[in-house]
Formats: sequence, structure tokens, C-alpha cells
Amino acid sequence: MRSFSWLHLTDLHQGLDAQSWLWPGVKDILFEDLTKLHDRCGPWDLVFFTGDITQRGTAEEFDRFNATLGPLWEHIESLGSSPKLLAVPGNHDLVRPDPLQPEVLILQRWAEYPAVQKDFWGDPDSLYRRLVDGIFANYDAWLASSPFPAPSKLRRGILPGDFAATLTKDGVSLGVLGLNSSFLQITGGDYLEKLAVDVRQFHGACEGDGPAWVKEHELALLLTHHPATWLSEQARDHFNGEIFTPGRFAAHICGHLHEHSGSVVSIGGAPGRRQLQGRSLFGLESFGDGAPVERSHGYTAGKIEFDEADKAHLRLWPRVARRAAAGHWRLIQDLDAFELEDDQGTRPEALPLQRTPAPKRPRSPRTTPVNLLATPSTATSQPVSEVAPPRPTAVSNPDGEHMISIISRIQPPGAPYDLRWHVHREEEEQTALNYLDQPGAPVVLWGPEKFGKTWATQYLVDCVNHQDGGKAKVAAVNLDTFDYESRRDYSTFILELAYQVIAAIGGDEAWIDKHWGSRGSVNVRLGRMMREHILPQAESRLIMAIDRVDAVWGLPFKDDCFGMLRAWAQDKRLSKLRLILGISTTPTMLIDRPTQSPFNLTPPIVLGDFNTEQVRELATKYGLHWSPSDFAELDDLIGGHPYLVRHVMHRAALAGGVAAHSLIGESTSLFDDFLQRYSRRLHNQPELLQGLRSLRSESLAELDPQVSHRLESAGLAVEEKTGLFRLRYRLYERLRL
Repeated sequence: MRSFSWLHLTDLHQGLDAQSWLWPGVKDILFEDLTKLHDRCGPWDLVFFTGDITQRGTAEEFDRFNATLGPLWEHIESLGSSPKLLAVPGNHDLVRPDPLQPEVLILQRWAEYPAVQKDFWGDPDSLYRRLVDGIFANYDAWLASSPFPAPSKLRRGILPGDFAATLTKDGVSLGVLGLNSSFLQITGGDYLEKLAVDVRQFHGACEGDGPAWVKEHELALLLTHHPATWLSEQARDHFNGEIFTPGRFAAHICGHLHEHSGSVVSIGGAPGRRQLQGRSLFGLESFGDGAPVERSHGYTAGKIEFDEADKAHLRLWPRVARRAAAGHWRLIQDLDAFELEDDQGTRPEALPLQRTPAPKRPRSPRTTPVNLLATPSTATSQPVSEVAPPRPTAVSNPDGEHMISIISRIQPPGAPYDLRWHVHREEEEQTALNYLDQPGAPVVLWGPEKFGKTWATQYLVDCVNHQDGGKAKVAAVNLDTFDYESRRDYSTFILELAYQVIAAIGGDEAWIDKHWGSRGSVNVRLGRMMREHILPQAESRLIMAIDRVDAVWGLPFKDDCFGMLRAWAQDKRLSKLRLILGISTTPTMLIDRPTQSPFNLTPPIVLGDFNTEQVRELATKYGLHWSPSDFAELDDLIGGHPYLVRHVMHRAALAGGVAAHSLIGESTSLFDDFLQRYSRRLHNQPELLQGLRSLRSESLAELDPQVSHRLESAGLAVEEKTGLFRLRYRLYERLRL
């Protein structure tokens, strides 16, 4: 069955005075309990940490937290899990400011000053926002350099700790929204019913439209540090009415109160709001002078499982530390907070879905055999991972006197697709193949220029061809290649598209003569030709792979074009049709009219940087034996840019496997041609040049939206916080601007 599983940890309070001598004992029983629990509800895909990671928010405490979590993470991995970490800050994860500072005094009376609220949310440079950014600076710094992996699809929001993340597994997407509920609890004292969470945090983490982001997933979870009861009455009404609306999130997961609790509240027959409060991992409290210290230790494992009918159910395994009769501590099921079944978990609870999951696709270790283009009778079953690139070959020079050692067929960057040199993005590939198994689910491949959309498309096409026994047809079209004349009006554009599709499948241009004089709009004519002539050419599926669909962005007929593609996806008469749409522009920029867009029928599949494992896999293909410092220097300069990483490795292989640092220093010329091409393009577009001049790789700046989306599409800029951008890679500081 398809599922998502997680561990919920909260309130460690790294830095408590007694922690140094009490934590080793807690760690021992925690490791033992995790081992037992893993067999029941693992492997775990995510670790949620809902705040109070530290006690005072100092940089030293965050460093010590890394040292504490590191062995725990290694233990979880040794059990067979490979989780991602998602965290929100608590009221102890900030450095408390001077309580007499004017901005602090004003924020403590937040509800009384609507004008301050307006300034706070409307102006990132307001005194109040600068105060909040400053007190969470250590948390932000820890987050930026955290050694624990985060989901690849993660976007930061307005306040420190706000985020929206997507985890896709077996063709099903889980959205996780994290919001900072602690930005007002900045001094000591009682803040019960005095805090706030704002819908602008929700939208800011979700590219401006939080509800639309939620609907791009089958299910979504909400993380905050505080339970909703800690919000003021006005803020709670806002929270329930604008963010945590009935049926939107499967659960609100929080901490802060150091005790387990779970509740589902349904009002007036509306879907219930589910709040899951976690027990502190390390809580020490004393109520009054001389009172004994109460210890609180525990955590929760959670799992959402989809049954054969694609219905989702939630279960929890709450754990709590209790003293045994012999006086020692042990972790057991928390029967005081939950009714539990024989396996120590809660009974399954049905969850409402945002959308129906795609049908599950059987999965092999690498999805397809090596020889995808061979017929089924000749295809080899050798797994892709065992294919090695050609090795160096010795040949003689023309006079035969000396032997010259050369590298034979080492794949250069930008070369045509070759499966032997393909770096798999297994999660993205599997998601796309699940979409291609059913009509009405276009595959939207979104990534900057030179990030592998063309190779990904070819790989998907080959997979479909192999699966269908060579009976599929492919029409590959690049809208960026349409000349000026073809773009002058919509009729001419569609006519050119028709000719290109017919040529791609080996059809007859007489089909156009037959239909272009018939009644109806050009969309109707092309649709009729699709049904009567083009689709019948495919015995199984027709894959229409359209690259640079966003090339029509800015043209007066873009809505007509996008609307046609959406209509094709939803037309039951075109059940053989499958769409693969390659775009570099942020999908939300392309959605002016949601009901006329093909980009919101399925969540876009983001092709971003290669991760560490993928970079190392590529190094293996090039026969490179680099040191950790080589990979670190490469990452520092160009991250995991697919084209540039290949560029460096290709040159290193040609030079006999030299170290990366000898090729990428500022004194070398390896990147000159690449940077000069960008420089020429930028100097021909003054508005982009001006925008890029304001960016650095380690600081943030605002950009005009029309400029920012073009720089993002080119892979030059990345949005770090809502409306705030930086250079995507340090290499771009070498651009001659």
C-alpha cells in the first residue's frame, strides 16, 4: 500500500542545565524504542520538529543540537529509514530582545494596534519585521546550514521558519505547511491567548495562493509550535477562517505544552479540524519554589496509508516515558492520552482527500530495462545502474610512431540524450510515469534552462515506448523554434503546430487540407484532425511532448493556446493522448485563468539541482575519484546545476581525472563561454541586467515580478523568501555586468 510515515519530535530544549547528564539516559531508551517501533510503522519518510529545539536560541545551542540529533539520525537510518527534516521555530528558538525596546513593547500589545499589524505584514523593512528577523537570526542560520536533509521541493515564506514543502512518493503528494507561531512570544511571561498566525504567512510560503497549493496535493499537514488555543480570540477566528478551514489540512501538528493530546472538532456538520499535540522530547518543569522537577519525555510516530480503493487513513503511535516499578525509565504507549489498539497504535481514522490519487504503477528497481529502444524480444534485463560508460581507449597517431591515449565517447555537456549518461531522478520519474498511465493528467516538467527537461522527456518517452511494446507514437515539438512569422497570429501559430505534429508522427499533410477549410475555430479544426487522423496512428498511447510551452507567454493568444491544451487533456475522446509540457517559467506565472490552464491539473514536477548522491553518481560515470573537498568546492560554486556539473566533470575526465579545484578557480577559463553567453543576453535586455546587478549569492534583494520570473527561468536567480531573491550560484558573481 502507498503511505507516508513520520516521527513527530518537539521541545528538546537543547541547553537546559540538567540536560548534559540526563540526556544520555533518555537517548538510550529512545534508541531502543525506535528500534521496536520501526517494525510497526516505519520506514519513516519525514521527521517533524515543532519548535523549542533550543533553550535560549544561541548559535552554540544550535550547534549542540546538531551534535545531539546526528546520532539519532544515524540510528534512524540504520533501521532502514531515509527521512527528511522539517522544522518550525518555538518561543525558545529566538534570542530574547531588550524588553524595554519600543518595538518590543508595541508587539506585546499586538491586538491593540491594527496599524502596526498592517505595517508588519506590508513592509519587510519595517522596524517590527527587522526585530523579528533579528531575534530569529540564529535559527535561520542553523536552517540554512543544517546537515539534515530537507525535501527537494521546499519554499521559504515571509517569517523565519515559514515554509511549504512537498513530498511525492509512489505517485502521491503530501504537502507540509510550516508557520511561525512564536514571533510575538519574544519575552518572558504568560502568552496564552495572546499570539497570532496570519493568512499572509500561508500565502507567502505558497507562491501567493495557499488554497491552490494545498489542492496540488492529495493531502496536506500544518505544523506550528503552538496549539490554536494560544492564539488570541481574534487571531483564532482568523486562523480557523482563513488557514485551518474544515477539510483543508488532514491535521494540525504542534507542540509547546509538553503533553500528548489529539482532538477532532466538527461544527455544524463541516469536516473536522484535527489537532495533534506532541509530548516534549526533553521537558523539565518546576511549579513554584522548592517544588519537585517534573520530567516529560516522549514522541509520536504517525502514518497515513492509502488502501486499495485509494482511501486514506491516519494512525498514530504515541510514546511516553514512565518509571517502571524498579525505578528506571522506559518508553511505552501513551494510554493516558489515546485509546490504542493491540499494536499500540490508534485505530485508523479516515481522512478527506484534496484530490483522487493517480492509479498506482508497479515499480521495478529502476523502472525500465537498459535497452529501452529495443523491441520487447531483444530488450536486456540488465539494470541501468550496472551500465558503465566507455573507458579510455589507446590509438596511434597517423605516422604510427607514438601511442596517444584519448577518451573515447566521453559524454560532453549539452550532447543528445544517451541512457548510459542519464542521471535518474527516481521520485520525479516515477511520478511522471504514474501520470502518463492515465488520461487527463499532463506531466508538467518545470526547471530553469539547461536543467535536464529535454533528457527527462526523452527518458519518459522511452519508458512508455518500452512498456507499450513499441506501439506508442511520439510527437515532440519545441515552441521556441517557431519563427516570427509563425507567431504573428493564432491561426498561423496553430497551423504551424499542426504541420509539426504531423511531421513528427510521419503523417500526411493532406489531413490539413481536409480540415482547415472546415467549420469551426482553429482549435476545433486541429482537435478534429487529432481525433480522426493523428490519434489512430498510435496503437497504444500518443505522447505529445511540447518543450518550451511558455514560449507563448506574452503573446496575445497565450490563453487560447493554454486553453486548447487543457481541453485536450480533459477530452474523453482523446483518451490515447498523453501530454508532457516542458516549462522554465514559474507555473503560477502562467496561470492567469485557472480554468483555461493545463498547468494546474497536476502538480508540476520540479527539475532542480542534482542532489549529493546524483552528483556522485555522475562522477562515477565519468570515472572520477574525487575527494570530499572536491565535491564541497564544486557545490559551493555551482551547487548541483546539471549542465555545469557535467561541464566540469567532462573536462576533468578529458584531463585524466584531475581534481575539481584545479578547474573551477577564478583564474581558470572553464566557465568563460557559458558566462559570456549570459552576459551578452543580459546586455541586450537592460531591465534584466539592472535586476541582476542588485543580486548577490549571500544576501537578498527585491526584484520586479516581471524581471524576477525571467531571471528564475534562466536559472540566474532564486527566491529565498517571498519577494526576496539572491543569485542562484556563487559562479554568477563572475558575470561581467
